[in-house]
Amino acid sequence: MGNDYIVSIERDSFLSIDTGRLKIKFANSEQVHFVAVVDIAAVILSSYQITITNGVLKALSEVGAIVVCVDTSFMPTSITLPIAKNLKGSGRPYLQAKNIDSDFNKTLWNQIIKSKISGQISVLRAINIAQANYLEKFLVQIQNGDKKNIESFCARIYWEHYFKYFHSNNVREKTGATDVINSSLNYGYAIVRSIVARNLATTGLNLNLGIWHSRKDNPFNLVEDFIEPFRYIVDKIVLKLLKDSNYENLNKELKNKIIIEIVKQEINLFDKQYRLFQGIDKVIYSYCKCLENNTSTLILPNIKLTKNLNDIEINYIKYET
Repeated sequence: MGNDYIVSIERDSFLSIDTGRLKIKFANSEQVHFVAVVDIAAVILSSYQITITNGVLKALSEVGAIVVCVDTSFMPTSITLPIAKNLKGSGRPYLQAKNIDSDFNKTLWNQIIKSKISGQISVLRAINIAQANYLEKFLVQIQNGDKKNIESFCARIYWEHYFKYFHSNNVREKTGATDVINSSLNYGYAIVRSIVARNLATTGLNLNLGIWHSRKDNPFNLVEDFIEPFRYIVDKIVLKLLKDSNYENLNKELKNKIIIEIVKQEINLFDKQYRLFQGIDKVIYSYCKCLENNTSTLILPNIKLTKNLNDIEINYIKYET
């Protein structure tokens, strides 16, 4: 997928299509902005007074872009998914269903957890080397299905020292957060989660059928699985933007900076560098290949694959401060 623009609209406006471009006309203003539709990955709508035509939704879906509506806390309330592009993967939901509660899924989840914790370690190396080394010891203890709940144990240590770096007594809050650290994290995760959902939908996968997440009331279980290896990217961005700043809340300037940083991020997969959105696509494609070929080796960030792809070893990405 080549589209990598995230368009965030926070003012009252009218959206339409004009010769292959998204036209944004702000209310009570003569201001008009244009963005080529083929360049758009996501449109984020924050204002309650935004009018959008069916032509816009159709044009965005045809290029695989999504529309995300967010609430006052900038958490997603709805996401449009481009299902018109997923016809070639129509058989994949059957393969997903066949592997529910299987050892196959437990093996995949083992790899996802290793990737997630390795990402956390790469962030901790910038703020607390001792704790990074401490977490590193637990990677070899992760079993299929994470029977020892290593993920939760490492998360407690990680977030404790992440917030300590900011001299903050706050704890990690997923919803209802008002402090600038948690609000920024939630906003960044929302963007990445939306891109993950977009890429999963375009492959024909059923987003409700997760590898590990399995809540019956969650239509995005698979999205919750595949955002895990990419959370460290947002953590790293928030660390960079807030460590020497005076931001007191998640304002428009800070949101724009988060978007810019997300778009330009690169990750290492199988010894190759990819832009983040490209990398997400590669990871999800590797999952499709696992389903179709009955193999159980995902391509994930922070994990180095041997040439025969049979063994997995940890490969920490150096975090540049």
